[in-house]
Amino acid sequence: MDLRNALKKINFVSRYQKICSTYNDFDNSLRGNRKELYDSVLAKFGYNLKYFSRENFYRIVSHSNDYEFGLQLILKDGLVEPMIDVRKGDIYLAPDGRFDFIPEKMGIEFNRKKYNLPKYTSEQELEEILREIFSIYEDIKRELQEAEANLN
Repeated sequence: MDLRNALKKINFVSRYQKICSTYNDFDNSLRGNRKELYDSVLAKFGYNLKYFSRENFYRIVSHSNDYEFGLQLILKDGLVEPMIDVRKGDIYLAPDGRFDFIPEKMGIEFNRKKYNLPKYTSEQELEEILREIFSIYEDIKRELQEAEANLN
């Protein structure tokens, strides 16, 4: 079992490409590590996040039936680097990893130079980017749970 069907059903590639296309102002992005800002914005979404200070990332893990859904976010220098992993029992489902590598792993042509990581210039843009990323995350979870229910 893999994630390809779920990712295709939720239009993962086009959705992520749209986020990167909409939020791409690198020259005016918010530089530096702004952990207080990140904490404040992330708190608005109500997830149980864990911050790993050594590696400088946030991680969300949720469980449903036999699934474990993980989302990591590196927020730094005006960039949002999202990564996903899904595990069913002891098996990690593919494709996983950084969002901008997933299309290639799915065999879909994707211009990573143009659509790599979304860039934010303000708190509002960071919140909008995260809202879209969390929407993708939730849709992946929902799609896999529905597919599982239809098998039973």
